[in-house]
Order: sequence, then structure tokens, then C-alpha cells
Amino acid sequence: MRPVRLTLQAFGPYANKEIIDFRSAVEAGLFGIYGKTGSGKSTIFSGMTFALFGEASKSEQDRTSLRSDHAPADLTTEVEFVFDVGERRFVVVRQPDQMRPKQRGEGETKSAHEAHLFDATGLSLEEITADKRGKIIAEKKVRDVDAAVSDLLGYGVEQFRQIVLLPQGRFEKFLSAKTNERVTILRDLFDVSLYQALMADLKEKAAEAERQVREERAVCAGRLKAEGFESTDALLEGINAAQTAVQERSTVEADAKKQAQAAETAFRSAEAVEAKFVASEQAQEKLTVLTARKAEFTAIADRMKQATRARLIVDVEEQLFAAKRDVKDAEAKLSEAKEAQSQAKQKVKDATEALAREEARAPELEAARKRKDDLERFAGILEAASASAEAVEAALEAQRIARAAFEKSKDRLGQLRNTRAERTAALKSARGAESVRGDLAKAHSLLLTQKKEAEDYAKAEAVARSAKAEFEKESAASAEALKQEAEARATYAAAEQALAAAQALHLATKLENDAPCPVCGSTDHPSPATGDIENAGRDQAFREARARLEKAERAAREISEKLAGQKATFEARKETLSSLEQPLDTLAAILEKVRQTEADINALGPVMNIEEAEAALDALDKQIAEIETETERLRAEADKCRNAATEARAARDGKLEEVPEALRTESALASAKDETSCKLTALVEAKDKAEAGLKTAREAVLSADATRKGAEESDTACKVRLEKSEATFRTRLYEQELTEEIYQSLKPAIATIESDSASVKAFETQLNEAQAAANAAASAVGDLTRPELPIMKEAHEAASVVLSKATEERIAASNRVGQLDKLRQSLEDTMRKLDEAEVESGPLRKIAALANGDNPLNLKLETYAIGAMFDRVLEAANLRLGPMTSSRYQLERDTEGGRGSRGLGIQVFDVHTGKSRATDTLSGGETFIAALALALGLADVVESASGKVRLDTIFIDEGFGSLDTENGSGTLDQVLSVLNNLVKQSRAIGLISHVPLVQEAIPNGFYVRKGLLGSTVEARSTI
Repeated sequence: MRPVRLTLQAFGPYANKEIIDFRSAVEAGLFGIYGKTGSGKSTIFSGMTFALFGEASKSEQDRTSLRSDHAPADLTTEVEFVFDVGERRFVVVRQPDQMRPKQRGEGETKSAHEAHLFDATGLSLEEITADKRGKIIAEKKVRDVDAAVSDLLGYGVEQFRQIVLLPQGRFEKFLSAKTNERVTILRDLFDVSLYQALMADLKEKAAEAERQVREERAVCAGRLKAEGFESTDALLEGINAAQTAVQERSTVEADAKKQAQAAETAFRSAEAVEAKFVASEQAQEKLTVLTARKAEFTAIADRMKQATRARLIVDVEEQLFAAKRDVKDAEAKLSEAKEAQSQAKQKVKDATEALAREEARAPELEAARKRKDDLERFAGILEAASASAEAVEAALEAQRIARAAFEKSKDRLGQLRNTRAERTAALKSARGAESVRGDLAKAHSLLLTQKKEAEDYAKAEAVARSAKAEFEKESAASAEALKQEAEARATYAAAEQALAAAQALHLATKLENDAPCPVCGSTDHPSPATGDIENAGRDQAFREARARLEKAERAAREISEKLAGQKATFEARKETLSSLEQPLDTLAAILEKVRQTEADINALGPVMNIEEAEAALDALDKQIAEIETETERLRAEADKCRNAATEARAARDGKLEEVPEALRTESALASAKDETSCKLTALVEAKDKAEAGLKTAREAVLSADATRKGAEESDTACKVRLEKSEATFRTRLYEQELTEEIYQSLKPAIATIESDSASVKAFETQLNEAQAAANAAASAVGDLTRPELPIMKEAHEAASVVLSKATEERIAASNRVGQLDKLRQSLEDTMRKLDEAEVESGPLRKIAALANGDNPLNLKLETYAIGAMFDRVLEAANLRLGPMTSSRYQLERDTEGGRGSRGLGIQVFDVHTGKSRATDTLSGGETFIAALALALGLADVVESASGKVRLDTIFIDEGFGSLDTENGSGTLDQVLSVLNNLVKQSRAIGLISHVPLVQEAIPNGFYVRKGLLGSTVEARSTI
């Protein structure tokens, strides 16, 4: 990067616009920036740094403090920097956060940080202006501009401060820094992210491999413990014991099954007999109900006949309704026409009165015309007195500016005092927050432990709850299966009874008088079976009902066995849950405590540096004292300007006695003229509007009269049609022998004529079928005796319970064997895979340990890479240090170093003694020379290591005062000689110094002159 032109406006000590043209200085190669202490030499560095990266050259300086305190309030703080990178030219423009006067009203508003970057390649410096800066690369968004600049230069602000700007004392600190601090600096300058990423990746993968094996082994141990075993041997013993229990439970289940089958056979036979008695009772009940409803359906048939006659009148009634609607609509329109006619007449009356009011305002119209003439005369007087008015305005403007400056300074003083109070309170709060922060950290750690225990318990509880839900689900399915079994059994009994009735009816049709019955042999047939043979039961229905019953019984048994298995699983999950300790708080409560503790820690805010805060408070006190003095000076200046404005106003008022006080300004007079003109125009327009309104109202009355006449004619015609419709309706009622009341009562029945007919026919069919079914059911019962079904059902259920319990115990024992055997196989597979994983990850873990410092040298891979680059830096530095010290000193690496950073120390080899010694034994001048050589060497290596970085120009800030001079052979002369040689290698160097000998040796450059109202920059050249 090569600087071309820097423009500073209201920046630091530069109150106005300062333009620094670097072309001549850079062409000379070696140039200086001179001036007294505090004049603003280093501010030029800050200007370049801010333009490029949006920060000052010193990282601790706040961006908002860059604005000049000497600058006028309406002058914007801005920096423009024109620079070359290779063959391309760029322009960057920035404005920091700053306060500026409001465009409307009084007070100030804050402008946000803005930045713009342009490609000005092909433009000469003279062609680059505020309106022509080249092609826009990025603008407005500060982050986009920052990224674009860093991409162009190949480095960021921290690297810029290290290798382009060599500020006061920075590299002396680097020279004497501890090894760990030097590693941090070199890590920022050289891109060793590849080595960092490799170290981190290896470490993470190795740790992940170890963690997975460790956690899986812990899971295996936990699974054994959850089942109640301490080892795999104990697990094998448990499997053998569970297999023996299965054999014992199977024998018990077989015995219970035989007893349950015997009880079920007896119960099913009793159910079949009971079903016949129930069917007979139900058939008789149905017949009784239907017989009771016979009168109801007779009434429905009579009503249906009358509704058929009433249906012939519906169309006439609809015509009557339509005529009534037409009459109603015609009357509504007639009413609307009358209302419209009335409103039209009222509008004529209102318009006549409005016109009379406007004609009564004639005197007001004449007064407005006279007022307009007077204002024209006042305008002539005011124009003659304009010279005095300008003097008054100038005095008032001076008064306003002085007052604004005073108020601004006063506000600034108040802000600083408020800031001091806030910082004092913050410092006091920070001192008291540290102990609270420690207590909260301990509480947070304890809560995280409780959170882990609660999560484990919640997980086990969820598993148990899921097992319970499955058990309840199977229980419901078992109940449903038993219900379906009972329904299938009832259907089977009904089908069996229907089949018997059909067989009896078939035999009854074959009986003959005095002939023997083929069943009983009797020749007397007192009550043969009767009914419709087609509706009797069928053999196919009986077989299907029996098949459904067998299927339902089989499903009930299967679900019963499955239910027993689910119950065993549920019991095992409950036992696992009971082995865990229930947390005192819920997981949600613990999470809330964790969140609250973290919120309390965050509420304490960041950790404050107490010493830096106290130093900042002292600096603020000094600034407040300076502002107080300036505020008093501005107060006196404002009073002086106020007196001058009062005198100018008195001289002007003598010329304007005839003009009213309120009209003595051009704006007030113009406003009065506009107001009078508007009033005059409004009066004329109001009268014209009133006349037009009267004409419109009279036309509306004529239209309303015509509309009313048409509505009256339509109303008369509709009433005639209504009378005809009413006569027709009465005639049709007479023909059907109905009164209007009877007709209205029959209207609901018209819609149900078809459905009523169908319901009557359906009732007659149901009554006949019920009579036949009752007869068949009574024949089926015959001489049978009704069994004691509840007693037999209780015996059957008791046997089923014993069988279910035996089955559950056998299934639970079988599940236990399967569960334990599955656990054994799973553990064997897992342990084998874990052994293989440990062997496979061994080389990875070894390489990760070596790369992260677990080696004989305790040296990390990143530090080794930095050390290699550091050798190149020292080699380049010694090329500068030798000529500066008459070849006495050479920098070399300290190969011992500390743990983890070995080999990054610096020591100096003294040719005079033939020994190496620490850098802190050098004198002040020698330290500056060594640091300068190190900085120049570092710049050389950074440029060569990155093909993108170009260090065409570097700047060195102070330090030359520590060098001696001896008629051209002193240290200062040797340093300047080395710098001159460096300049010959196509690199420009700028020196900041207040040492007179440096200014004499290097006349090219700039001189910063400090004044009461700010500093200015003057160009220097060879005399």
C-alpha cells in the first residue's frame, strides 16, 4: 500500500480541512513528519487507520473522540484517503459517529458511522474530487467496506498497526515480551490457522473416540445393574434360574387349562338354554309394543287423505302471496317518493336562505378590499427600511450563534458530569459484584449436577409410563375381545334358535291329521308351528355364527397371553424406576433455577478492569475542568452579542412606526396579504356557490314531483291484482270443501304424504312379522327348564381367572428368559465392538497427543510452525541490525524457553564479549535499534510470506531521541543510513519525530504547526 493523498476535516486537532499530498515525500523515499509534542503528528496515522479500517491507530482510543473540539458545529468530521495498491488506485471516505446540529429546530442529532470505497484506477489525483471518486466498490454499510479494504490489502487493522505503523514503544515491548505474549503477536501476523485447525481437529476426534468407548462401557454396566446383576457371570446364572421357572409355570398352566375348559363347556350349554327363554320374552315384548301403536297409524292414514286435497290449493295461495308482496313494494316506493319530494322542497328553502346570508356579507367584502390596499402600502414602507432590517438580522444571527455555542458547551459539560456520576456508580457496583459472581458460579455448577440427575429420572419415568400405557392398551383390547366373544356367543344362540324354529316349521307343513309325527310318533297335533317359512332361520347363518364364535374365543385367548407379557414388562420398568432416587424438584423447576442463575450472572454485566476505570475517571475530571473554563468564556461572548442585537433593533424600529408591529417582517406582511386575498376570494366564491345551489334545488323539486306521480299509479294497479287473487283463493277452498283454518293446519302434512304412506305400510308388515316370531319363540321353549346362569358363570369366570394367572406367570417367566438372553447377546456384541474401536483409534489418539504438546519437547504443532517463521524474522532483522550497530549485535532464538512455547525467546549475541545475553540488558538507544530492526525484519517476512500483502510504505513513530550522534558516525547516522538503503529497495519510510537532528538529516516531509484554533500541516522539501 502506497499513500497518495490524505484529507482530514474536523479531525483531531485539525479544525478545518487539511490536505496532505504524499506524492513528493514518497518519491523521495525517506521523509519525516515533524512538529512539537501534542501538535497532531500521530493523528495523521490515526487518520489513515480510521479511513482504512474505521478505528484509530491506538486500539484503546474511542472512535467518537476523533472529532475536533476546535471545529465549527456545522462542519462534518470526515477523512478521505487516496492510496495505491500495485497498479490500482483506490479512494476510501469515512465519517465517524458524531453529533451535528438539527436541520430543523434547535439542538443536536447523532449521525451514524458511514464508509465508502471507490476504485479510482485510471484517474489522476487532480481528477479525484468529492463528485468524482471512481467506481463504487462498497458504500454505507461499514462492515462491507471493512471487509473489502482488508481483502485489498491482505491484512486487518491489528496487522496494519504492527507492520505498517510502528508506533511509539510497540516493538520495544515485542522485543522484551514474554514468550507466550510473543506467540500471541506472531499468531496474529502469520496465518497459522491451518495448524490450529489441525490440532483442534485431532484433539476433538481423539477425545470423541475415547468418550464414545468410555460412555458405551458405562452404558453396558448400567444395563447389567438395572437388571440386578453385578457381572456377566451373574447374568448367566440368572438365565438358568429363569429357564427352570418357565418349566414349572408351564405345568401349572396345563392343569388350569383343563379345569377351565370343563367349566366353559357347562356354562356354554346353560347359555344356549337361557338364550331361548330371552328370545321368547323379547319377541312377545315387541308384539305388545306394535299392537299398542295400531291406533296411531290409523290416524296418520286419515290425515294423509285430507292433505292430498289440500295440495290442490298450494299454487293459488302462492299467487296470492306474490300479489301482497307487490302491493307492499309499491307502497314503499310511494313513501320514498313523497319523502324525496319533501326533502327537495326543504333544499330549495335552505338554498334561498344561504343566498340571502351571502348577500348580507357585502360590507365584509368591501372591508377585505380596503385591507388589501393597506397591506400594499405597508409593503412599500417595509422595502424602504430593508437596509436597517438586514443589520438587525445579522446582529440576531451573531447572537444566536454565540448562544448556541454557549448552550452546546454547557450541554457538553452536563453530559461529562453525568458520565462521571455514572462511571463512579459503575465502579462502585463493579467492586461489589465480584463476590456475588463467585457465589452464583458455585450455585450454577450445583444446579447443573441436579439437572443431570433429574433428566435421568425423567427418562426412566417416561419409559415406565410408556410400558404402563401399553399394558392399559392391551387390557382394553382384552376387555373388547371378551365383549366381542360374548356378542358372538349371543349371536350363535340366536342363530341356533332360528334354525330350530325353521326345522319345526318344515316338519309342521308335513304333518297330516291322524298320521304319526316323524319326531315323537304322536297322531295328535294340537299346536303345530306356524309362520312364513322364507323368514325362518337358515342352516348357513348358524354355521357362520358358530365360526365367528370360535374366532372370537381364539382372539380372546391370544390377547390374554399378550396382556400377561405386557404386565411383566411393566413390572420390570417400575422396578427400574424405583431404583433411582427421585429429585427433590421437577426438571422444569431445576431448569428455571439454572436459567435464573445464568440470568443473575449475566445481569452483573462484564467484568470491569478497576484500574483502567479509575484512570479513565481521572482523565474525565481533567476534561471537565477544561470544559468549565471554555463555558464561562462562551457565556461572556453571548452576552456581548445580545447587547449589539438590542441596539440594532432600536435603530430599525424608528423607521417602521407607521407599520403595525406584527407586520414589520416580510414574511408576516406576505402572510397577511395572502390571508386577505384568500378571504376576499372566499367571499366571492361563497356567493356564487349559493346562487348555483338554489338553481340545483329548484330542478330537484320538479324531478321529485314526477317520481311521486308514477309511484301512485303503480300502487293502484297492484291493489287491483291483489283483490283478484283473494277471490280466486276463496273459490278454490270452497271447491275442496275446506276452510282457510283447516287448510293452514294441513300444510305441514302435505310435505309428508309419501313418507306417511310408506310408514303405514311398514307398520303393517312389522306387526305381521312380530306375531309370527312370537309364536316360533314360544314353541322353541316348550318344556325346557330355565338354568341358574349366574352361578354357572361365576364358576366359569373363576376357572378363567386361575388360567389367566397361570398363563401370565408362564409368559412373564418366558419373557424374562428372552429378555436376559437378548441382554447377554447385546452385551457380548457391544464389548467386542468397543475393543475393536479402541484398537482402531489408538494411532489417532497418539498423533493428537503429539500435535498438542505431549512430546519430549512439550512443543505444540502451531508453536513449531510459528518458530519456523520466527527464524526468518530474526534473519531479516539481523540484516538491518548489523549495519546499525557496526556489526556488534545479532538477534538469536533462545532454544530453552518455557513449557509449551520452547524456542520462541529472544536474546542478543554480543560480538565484543562473544556471549549471548538477555535483550533487557541493552541500553535505551540499543533497545530502540534492536526493536526497529525486528520491526523491519517482521515487515519483510510478512510481505514475502503473503503474495497479496505489499508494504510499499511504512511509518515509524518516535524513538530517535535515544540515539547519539558523533559527526556522522553516531548511532543515529547509522540508523538513517540503513533506512536510506531500505528506501533504495522500492520502499518509502515515513518518520515521526521532534528531534532537530532528524529534521536536518531528513528535510523532506511535513511539519505540523500547532495553534490556538487547531493545527495545520505544511509540506517540506530539500532546501
